[in-house]
Amino acid sequence: MEKNSNFESPLTFLNLPLSTDFERADVAILGIPYDCARDMIRFGSRQGPNAIRHASILTGKLIKDASPSPLDRLNIVDAGNVRLSLEDISQAFTQIESAMSEIICRDCIPVTVGGDGAVSLPQMRALHKKHGQFAVVHIDAHTDAWPVAADIPFTNANQFTHAVNETLINIDHSLHIGTRGPVNANAAIKHAQDMGYEVISIEQYFKWGIEKIVGHIQQRINNLPVFICYDMDFFDPAMVPGVATPTPGGATPAEGIALMRGLKGLNIIGIDINTTTPLHDPAGASANLAATLLAEGLGILG
Repeated sequence: MEKNSNFESPLTFLNLPLSTDFERADVAILGIPYDCARDMIRFGSRQGPNAIRHASILTGKLIKDASPSPLDRLNIVDAGNVRLSLEDISQAFTQIESAMSEIICRDCIPVTVGGDGAVSLPQMRALHKKHGQFAVVHIDAHTDAWPVAADIPFTNANQFTHAVNETLINIDHSLHIGTRGPVNANAAIKHAQDMGYEVISIEQYFKWGIEKIVGHIQQRINNLPVFICYDMDFFDPAMVPGVATPTPGGATPAEGIALMRGLKGLNIIGIDINTTTPLHDPAGASANLAATLLAEGLGILG
């Protein structure tokens, strides 16, 4: 839009330029408004990207005081949302992978907002085509590495099982952080460990503290290309209720922000922040935190 026009551009994250000129961009924000809608009572993560953009109006005012600001160091654009076929998961995955590939093939780093956890799989497929096998740091209350069911092969609970089966990632350097849950959590954790993932429970996270956790992650990744997948379920739902699968006993926002900042220095090839579900948080605290985490994620790039 012209500077003195009577019309405003569509809302973007941090009021960044709306652009798909990835040749000139260092980083591209990409919304992935997709969720499997398989849960009987919790759905709506497809509304996450636009809610996070709206929340970033406040974040954008605060980031101006950052020194240095990632907006000064990097050329960052908002590419809008992936155009998706919501009724067909296979087609949706193909569309997500295609959009990601457009960004990645131009040596631009994708930073995505979902969407539920299922959207991580097509992202990893696209990243693998560019980088080969890479490490994963998955921050979540759940491993999302359940066994694959024959009748429903793709869900928001098995994307990291598919990542191993499709040999997309370097399993020896990948880990899940923050796992917890009642009754059946141990079975999911064991399945992830049997595949080769390191799993750090929320109890171990609290026992170690942020400094030891960050040091361990840095050592585990060992300068490999790494995909950061940050599921908002990591946080305690008493403070962050607008998520796909709320699980009591999680981290505080301060702890989550400190963890994101601690990943600076890794060879990051993509960041995925998912499962913000505005329907279950009318006050907008969850989207606000997701916008803050996304801004912090930009701060650790470059």
